[in-house]
Amino acid sequence: MLDLVIRPSLVLATLVSLVGCGDDDAAASRDAAPRRDGAPPAIDASAGPDGAAPDGATTPPPPPPEDGGGGVDSGGVTGSLSERHPGDEGIASDPAVLFHDDFEGGWGRWDAPDGDTAHLTIESDAATAHAGMRYLRSTVTTADLEADMYISSQTRVEHARVDSVWWRFHVRFPELAPNPHHWVRFAAGRDGWDSSGLANTVPSGDDGFWFDFDADVEDAFDFYVYWYRMRSGRCNDGSATPGCEGDQGTTYYYGNVFRPPAQTPFPRDRWFCVEVHARANDVGAQNGELAFWIDDVAVGDYRPGHPVGTWLRAQFHTGGCDFSACTAPVPFEGFDFRSSAEVGFKAFYLDAYYERDSNAERRREMEERGLVVSDANTILYDDVVIATERVGCRR
Repeated sequence: MLDLVIRPSLVLATLVSLVGCGDDDAAASRDAAPRRDGAPPAIDASAGPDGAAPDGATTPPPPPPEDGGGGVDSGGVTGSLSERHPGDEGIASDPAVLFHDDFEGGWGRWDAPDGDTAHLTIESDAATAHAGMRYLRSTVTTADLEADMYISSQTRVEHARVDSVWWRFHVRFPELAPNPHHWVRFAAGRDGWDSSGLANTVPSGDDGFWFDFDADVEDAFDFYVYWYRMRSGRCNDGSATPGCEGDQGTTYYYGNVFRPPAQTPFPRDRWFCVEVHARANDVGAQNGELAFWIDDVAVGDYRPGHPVGTWLRAQFHTGGCDFSACTAPVPFEGFDFRSSAEVGFKAFYLDAYYERDSNAERRREMEERGLVVSDANTILYDDVVIATERVGCRR
């Protein structure tokens, strides 16, 4: 099938029209919705770029992970669950697996929903499925968004709390349409805590933290992270001190952005594999990690000492940045996600979340450049695995 890709020329114009400022400001603009309560304040563009290109336009791609450094390995998936279980045969019974669903048995494995909804259906078509007969379809149309400003097309499952976890799923975007306002969410918390997804909120280190894995307007991916040590978008240094350098005049805390530069846009209308890894820090240490692979190729890797980059407000720019307020690049310090060992990874959401106005604006920009944009925002999912060790793509 033909691979459809949104090209950078379209994307840059779309991004400018949406936020009008630098990348750090874009993070705030993505949260004006009920699931992430509150709308971002107006941004003072004078604190943004000084005639420079946005992050990723002039900076080199990140270096490959160092051997033995504890990071991702782009050289293959030797020893992974997929290698031990070709075709995912028997993978559900592996002791390292916390959750598995290939949708062949219909609903019943997720905590919610327990059946088809207005936006989620399990469909049977061997020609369309990644493997087997069945797959999950999420569809939100422009007519749906005209009737409801905010729509979350979401599955949810809680799994045993763990300190280190891998999530793997296969996904397909069959049509050319705007990507979700926010996408897949991963939540950590203590027993009884279930407040992930709240916007403009700094969670307690004793309660929990969460992050989204988002697909941006460039068809590239980023982590969008909330934790008790997160940075504010108010000041250039990430603090919220009135009168600071780059003071925006209002204190706000939206997800901190980690976007690897120089990504290849993901392909349209074919299945590809996403795997995400997260490690919670040891309490009192700053050794938490985030990483992701696309089709078993390492793309993002954030851990103590890697990559080298620059913080500016609420975004970490790999390789540094060219805005007037940017400081010299230094090695990433690692994540201090939690202050209590009772907080662990425990929930996974396939959450295609749409907001009427942002969807309409992105759609308008795409159509102005002659692209034929579908009225349906559709995402297909298959072969979901959550485990305590590297999964790898289904073979």
